[in-house]
Amino acid sequence: MIFKREMEKKLAADLAGGRSILLLGPRQTGKTTLINKVCRNFPARLQYDLRLPSLKLSLENDPETIIREVKAFPGAKKPLIFIDEIQKVPALMDPLQYLLDNKLAVLIATGSSARKLRKGKMNWLPGRIKAEHFYPLTWGELGLAGGRPYAGLEENLLFGGLPGIMAERDIQARKEALAAYTALYLEEEIRQEAAVRRLPAFSRFLQLAALESGTSPNLSKLGAEVGVSHTSIHGYYQILEDSLITHRVDSYGGGRADVLRRSRYYFFDLGVRNSAAGIGHDRGILPLQAGVLFEHFVALELLAKNQGRYKVFYWRTKQGQEVDFVLERAGRILALEVKNTARPRPEDFKGLRAFRASSRCDGAYLVCNVERPQKFPEGIALPWRELETVTAPS
Repeated sequence: MIFKREMEKKLAADLAGGRSILLLGPRQTGKTTLINKVCRNFPARLQYDLRLPSLKLSLENDPETIIREVKAFPGAKKPLIFIDEIQKVPALMDPLQYLLDNKLAVLIATGSSARKLRKGKMNWLPGRIKAEHFYPLTWGELGLAGGRPYAGLEENLLFGGLPGIMAERDIQARKEALAAYTALYLEEEIRQEAAVRRLPAFSRFLQLAALESGTSPNLSKLGAEVGVSHTSIHGYYQILEDSLITHRVDSYGGGRADVLRRSRYYFFDLGVRNSAAGIGHDRGILPLQAGVLFEHFVALELLAKNQGRYKVFYWRTKQGQEVDFVLERAGRILALEVKNTARPRPEDFKGLRAFRASSRCDGAYLVCNVERPQKFPEGIALPWRELETVTAPS
């Protein structure tokens, strides 16, 4: 099964206009597949797959090879350079800067980790390259928000949206692939890069972080359960964020004394989250997990569709009043509460009511399972499939 990705036309247009791009996203989200498809329209290209150990070693030893190959490229048209997993050879960035500054090439590159960027050890070509974030399949790409669906809501809650997983129709094969993904991450991102000294402790933390996904974790409590300090737990979350495994959502109005300031973290994919948490993918988990998974499902769609549209926050007071998501764009504020119900009631709007009483709010919505929008005094009960109608730029 081949999924049509919404970013395809945008990437093609940017490259055709001579704009260089860095596409950041976790492994197996489909970055390489998409770029290979886009690159078919650019026959004048050079391609470097840094997952190949021999090529990686060769370019580490002599990064200026790429300059010489570009200058020797036949024809008058400057080539498109495609580099897969660019963070694996940081030494390439200076030669690439030379090529871009001298307008000798256009670059498109993928990356599955921002750890070296956060450490400040890597030249990420500021002002010369446009960074885009890539996510698992969105609702539109799966056909969930219109069109012929590839999968139903429950299927996405259980297995997530990685293209390779959703293209596999055998359920057992899906489960095994997701289990292997979690193990692969631990092996390659943690052990090989020596990001932590105590892998068993990190493995336990990963399971607890997956179970806590979508919450504001208590770092001291997690540290006590894992057997490390709260500062180590903070560092572990930074590793997950830098490796693009989790997304951080900060609190709205965090400067106010009555607002909780801790960040929330969401795993980038529900299938990976369920596997890492050890709860599996059988439908039997839904009665206990449906509310948590549904909120996570909406969060990932909001984050995937963000890309500069708006800033995403959550809001919670120290008294327990809460709104799942606050969207801010160009001075406009939207508040979204998410609830897995087809029968909304006035009490479902209590968080939205509290937020509107304390902050400016240009629109309040309860994102839920209703068939059509319903008007309540505190806001609109909105079908989740129609989320784009209120979050898209006006």
